[in-house]
Amino acid sequence: MGFKDLLKRYSREDEGYDQDGYEDYDMSYENETDDNGMAENDEYTAEPAAPVNISGNAIELKVVRPESFKNADQIAEHLLNRRTVVLNLEAAGKDTAKRLIDFLSGVAFAIKGDIRKVSNNTYVITPGNVTVTGDPMTDAARAAAEEESSDEDSVKF
Repeated sequence: MGFKDLLKRYSREDEGYDQDGYEDYDMSYENETDDNGMAENDEYTAEPAAPVNISGNAIELKVVRPESFKNADQIAEHLLNRRTVVLNLEAAGKDTAKRLIDFLSGVAFAIKGDIRKVSNNTYVITPGNVTVTGDPMTDAARAAAEEESSDEDSVKF
C-alpha cells in the first residue's frame, strides 16, 4: 500500500466538488434589441425621475415699509423664517422707527443675524444663514445722509 492509497483512505472526497473549479452556466442568453439597436431589458430599464430642485433653499428677500409698531411681529416672523428683510422706515415716525430698530436688533441678535444701515432710514436685517458683504455705510456717507434729510421724521443713530 502506497502513500497515495493511505491519503485516499483517510481523506474524504466531496462528491459535489468539481475538480476544475468552474461551473457550467446557461449560454443561451440573447440580447434582444429594439428598432433603435438598443438592448431591451425591462428589468434594468430606469424609470424617468421627477424633477428636483438642486439649488436647495432659495434665499428670499422681503422689503417692508412699516407705518407703526404693529408690524414688528410680522417683520420678526420673516426673520425667524430665515428671510432677509429690507426695512424702509420713511413712513414711520421717529419714535416708532427707534422702537422698531431696537426690537428688530434684538430679534437679529437672537437668531445670530445682523442688522446694517444701508442708507438714511433703510436697514438690511439678515438671519444667521445670510452674510452681507461690502462696505458698511461710512461715517462720511452717514453724515451726508443726515444733512440731506434734516426733517424730524428721519431717524439718526
